[in-house]
Amino acid sequence: MTTVRWTRVAFVAAGLTFLLFPLLRPWPDETVATAELATAFASDRWVVAHLCGILGLALLAPAFLGLRTVLVQAGVGAATWALVTAWTGAGLAALYFGAEIFGIRTIAEAALRDGDLGLLADIEVLRMQPWAVALFAAGLFLIAVSGVLVAVALWRAGGRLRWAGIPLAIGLVLVLPQFFGGPELRITHGFLFAAGCVLVAAVTPSRTARA
Repeated sequence: MTTVRWTRVAFVAAGLTFLLFPLLRPWPDETVATAELATAFASDRWVVAHLCGILGLALLAPAFLGLRTVLVQAGVGAATWALVTAWTGAGLAALYFGAEIFGIRTIAEAALRDGDLGLLADIEVLRMQPWAVALFAAGLFLIAVSGVLVAVALWRAGGRLRWAGIPLAIGLVLVLPQFFGGPELRITHGFLFAAGCVLVAAVTPSRTARA
């Protein structure tokens, strides 16, 4: 029962913390270098929002670990690889989140301190650094793979679990593409991600049997 409880808690925490990412994140106009943009990037909200985002992804690993323990009773092995890909993907994505959190904030603080908004041009250079982009894309691709593997594992488990993994899989597959959308799309995705996590938490039983 303890394993089931912390598994459910981990899923709910992952969903809610990731949802806080777009809800708390400042959404200034990033097409023009302005004092408002620099202030948003230098704000505590910028830091807290991004920390919530990476924490939401990181919490997938303990959630999947607990789910794997439950599914082992049904002889379902796909959740093992879901755990591996989620853990690796979150680790790779965290490297890019670190640059977003602290690198961009440092540039914005320098722009405000020196009164030189031209420094904000370096933010795009930081974001598009080839190695950083490659690691971020690889990490979020692995997160997407983990979502599909969990959906497969839950489908094989049968019962109430059969359909529960589909919303979560869709949410995880869309983590990367949603970064190209605007605030409304990203907040909607945050709710989808959270709903998928909460649904899996709600239907995770203490025991499961193959249908």
